[in-house]
Amino acid sequence: MNCKNPKVFHQQLPEEFAKYQSIDSSNNIKAENAEMSLLLQSTEDIQSFQTPDNQIIIYTIQAETENSFYKINPSGVITDSLKIDSKPAYITFVKGFIIDKRNKQYYSWSFNGSKEPIDILLQNEQLDWDVKKQQEQLAYIIKNALFVYVVYQISNPVPQNTPKGEIQMVETMANHAVLTYLSGGEFYQFYTSIDVSDQFSYIYTQKLLLNNFFKRINPKVRVSRNKEVVPSPNINYRYFEKLKKEEVYFSGGGGNRPGYYEFVFHGNLYTDVTFKNDTLKLKEFIYLNKDGYPSAIRVDGKQLGLLTKEKAKHNAPIEAYMFYTSPHLDYALFSNDEKKIYIIR
Repeated sequence: MNCKNPKVFHQQLPEEFAKYQSIDSSNNIKAENAEMSLLLQSTEDIQSFQTPDNQIIIYTIQAETENSFYKINPSGVITDSLKIDSKPAYITFVKGFIIDKRNKQYYSWSFNGSKEPIDILLQNEQLDWDVKKQQEQLAYIIKNALFVYVVYQISNPVPQNTPKGEIQMVETMANHAVLTYLSGGEFYQFYTSIDVSDQFSYIYTQKLLLNNFFKRINPKVRVSRNKEVVPSPNINYRYFEKLKKEEVYFSGGGGNRPGYYEFVFHGNLYTDVTFKNDTLKLKEFIYLNKDGYPSAIRVDGKQLGLLTKEKAKHNAPIEAYMFYTSPHLDYALFSNDEKKIYIIR
């Protein structure tokens, strides 16, 4: 990264923002009757789910094979946790259930506190059912399953040893789908060679696996950007303070694309976060690139531009601050980073 011609701004910060508290230097932001404190961190994006009895489940990844689940009661107290030693790629969180794909097991801990894995019942694992029987089972699943999680696999037969001089015959690779579904209080996995893409689209699976209080799927937006932050009336962006302007070099990426320079502002974003009858006043150091893909953050109704925590990177934008509560909770959740979650109470 190269920088040219830095320009420092000596603008006067309006007095009303002088006592805003920095979320960069403290994990606690205090107001008169409320406090925001860092609850959990993760090495990957945090996932969340609310059970029917208003327990909040938070899924974090603490280390390479450490999947940690936490249960928070309606008063905001962590009452239980579950740790699973596995690569995250083998763990799927679906509607509060935890599926261990490698061991073909699941956990119902979110709902009943049980930490014992339960075997998933397998159907047509050898792919030896005829088409009619598969179609009948698929129709049953579509009608009765509470949800269906679909993954696609490729069967790649292992070559068989043959006597010398003989031509070896090997079956060709075959695609098949594995449908993990919940029906009648039991989990099943149905293996099928039938194309199920029409019944269970990519968007369906995206919504099923979103597990995020703060975001929603926007099917009208291209796939790479179709997860958007749900706007919250509890967040009010008040002011962006420009401290310095730099011309920063960005590499062109792959394909021998040439690099380029763009102007980047160093600055502080000042924001009010309301909870019940109190207002938390926080500031965060952020880089602003007016030429980049704009975030949803607006001050006085105007978009600022691309906001990031890293000066010369466009691929980790700050889309917006995130806030969640419900009438059944005595607290709220806040996030300015998908790998962090704060509690307000």
